[in-house]
Amino acid sequence: MALLAEQLVDEWLNRRGFFTLRGIRKGVHEIDLLGIRPKDGAVAEAWHVEVSVSFRPVSYLGQLSAEERMLMGVSSANSAKKGRTDAMLARGIDAWVEKKFTGARKRAMREECCAGAAWRMFLVHGLFHDPRERVLIEQAGVSLIPFSRILLDLSQHRPGELSGAAGTDIAEIVRYFAQHGAMAE
Repeated sequence: MALLAEQLVDEWLNRRGFFTLRGIRKGVHEIDLLGIRPKDGAVAEAWHVEVSVSFRPVSYLGQLSAEERMLMGVSSANSAKKGRTDAMLARGIDAWVEKKFTGARKRAMREECCAGAAWRMFLVHGLFHDPRERVLIEQAGVSLIPFSRILLDLSQHRPGELSGAAGTDIAEIVRYFAQHGAMAE
């Protein structure tokens, strides 16, 4: 699902005039998508987009520390066991945001791709295991884009929009379903 969702988000960004780089890696560090929208020979917008789409989420995005795992009686940092306190969730999301967006390695990777850009951070998401994480992510400065918005936008034809990226075929399937899917033959 992750690769398919990334392809659709890539296509969505392309249709909005962004030049995109997908799956950027440096060592063990990865960025899902960087989108750069030029205007008059300069960078008008620069987006760092992470994609985490789940329709049946089975765990939290933020991980538990070793101490928190002991306190909760679980062995996995990603344990789905209910009962995380607000403070546990906040620590987990802060670490997740740093790992995905704000850490030194991620900043250096973005700078290497487009020096001096004012990067905005986005998470394209499906459902959350715990809705409190959604609020904490936004409070950390990451804008949220529901995956349903991506699908809705791709399902609607706009004259003159850019197309032809890796997700075009998939986007055409989404558009076809939106227009004809409910029709029985």
